[in-house]
Amino acid sequence: MKKKNLLLTTVLLAQFVSAQSLKQGTLTNVTKLTNDAVRYENPRWSPDGTKISFTNEGYEGLYVMDIDGRHKMQLSNAATVGYMHQWSADSREILVRDTRYKSVDDRIERVHAAWILSLDGNKTRATADATDMQPAAWRYSSAGVKSIVTDDSKISSVPLAKVPSSVMKKARATAVANISFICDSENLYIVDSAGNKKIINDKSSFCPALSPNGKMVAFNQLDDIIVMNIDGSGKRILSEGFNPSWANDSQIVFERTTDDGHTYTSGELYIMNINGNAPKALTSTQSMIEMNPCVSPDGNRVTFVSFTDGQIYSAELK
Repeated sequence: MKKKNLLLTTVLLAQFVSAQSLKQGTLTNVTKLTNDAVRYENPRWSPDGTKISFTNEGYEGLYVMDIDGRHKMQLSNAATVGYMHQWSADSREILVRDTRYKSVDDRIERVHAAWILSLDGNKTRATADATDMQPAAWRYSSAGVKSIVTDDSKISSVPLAKVPSSVMKKARATAVANISFICDSENLYIVDSAGNKKIINDKSSFCPALSPNGKMVAFNQLDDIIVMNIDGSGKRILSEGFNPSWANDSQIVFERTTDDGHTYTSGELYIMNINGNAPKALTSTQSMIEMNPCVSPDGNRVTFVSFTDGQIYSAELK
């Protein structure tokens, strides 16, 4: 009888903890983090939850700041580096892809390269120039060595900042240190610690986001938000929308926007249970066009951009 009671208590406790972890779908204490003449977009939390990275509108340049908006620092002013930039699992470096134009045989050619930007201001080239390059992905060997892999599966072993073993051990325990994703114009790939990549979606995909438990990925396939297991099974279309971000292992936050062909005319944030419940609006404002949501690693805050003024905001997610 005691064993049965213990089992029942364990089950009820697990259900209670699970229910407690789910968000009810409200944003409170909205705070403006930037207040500049320039316009920003694409904020991203560092895995340790202490920094926010973001870019100028159009993905030009890259900045980092504290989560309260203080100590803003520019890491790069290069073109397109803000598109799908990726924090390293130890929160010490950011992987980017730039765009440059150079003269080649009396013609102007667009080239890209992958770079690693450290928070101390150093910049390290990670690949040679290429005319066609998608954003690269971090990879971590079983020994915890950081390197990167590009969309053509080339692995780069560029000199990286020395990371204390205690920091790397903590980083290795996170899902993002074990799994990375690469998108090209046709497929979504998963990348393992050896740098091998496997197609898990054979449609044009973008904005992949790994669930906190490392078992699922949410991403955009055209205008639809998709969730699937990381082995490519269990693919489900959840909703129309963009930029999915996990609030926990069961819920995602995303944006819905409308435009007139030239500019955005409306935008709101939504939260949705991946098991199929209807999306619930997190925002409903006439004065702001909310976009680019990103949930903090602990699931308690959301950063987003107001297209209306081009500034970055943060709010508590309950």
